[in-house]
Amino acid sequence: MSSPPGPVFTPDNEPYLGRELLKLFDLTIPRSLAVHRQLAARTFSADLSPLQLAVVEIVPQGISIALSMRELIRQAYLFSAGILMRPLVERTGTIHYLCKNPASIDDWHTGWPRKSQPKFGILLDLVMPLESDEERKEIEELLHKLVHSDPRSANLNATTRSDGLRGSAAGKELNEPDKADAISAFATKCLDSLTRVSIKVLGLPSEQMH
Repeated sequence: MSSPPGPVFTPDNEPYLGRELLKLFDLTIPRSLAVHRQLAARTFSADLSPLQLAVVEIVPQGISIALSMRELIRQAYLFSAGILMRPLVERTGTIHYLCKNPASIDDWHTGWPRKSQPKFGILLDLVMPLESDEERKEIEELLHKLVHSDPRSANLNATTRSDGLRGSAAGKELNEPDKADAISAFATKCLDSLTRVSIKVLGLPSEQMH
């Protein structure tokens, strides 16, 4: 096993500070929060449609997950941050699915029976429409492995120790920049997507994203 966790990191000394994809994530967060503060004020002064109600319930969950991922990256708990990618896909994909399939909105509001829910692969397709089928299949398999404790997930929390040996991390992963980049990029994509859906459904001018 790798060495035990070190000190608590602050925004000034976190291990992946300066990574370009993490910087992009950090720029996306305040823009998203600024938009949603404006949207939140509007939702208390208007009668909302069933789709708008779904947005104001689902999207905040996704934002909360993305912010949690950011804090886990700050503390180098990359395995835990990676696990949160799946529930983030579920929230992001679900709101896209409801936008495209308005007949399902009532089902969602009444508990969304399992037989009427879209498969996870469909949600992932909606979150990552530009990726190839092969790429999405690989990502879906990775997200399944991260969540479930099967032998194939063992290398997903492997990290390089200070002596150069690979070990299973029980805490912080301090030498895995590629992994931090991938998680940051994924979270940024979902957070941006959630914000754009909110703008579209709740009616804030699109220039607020810039």
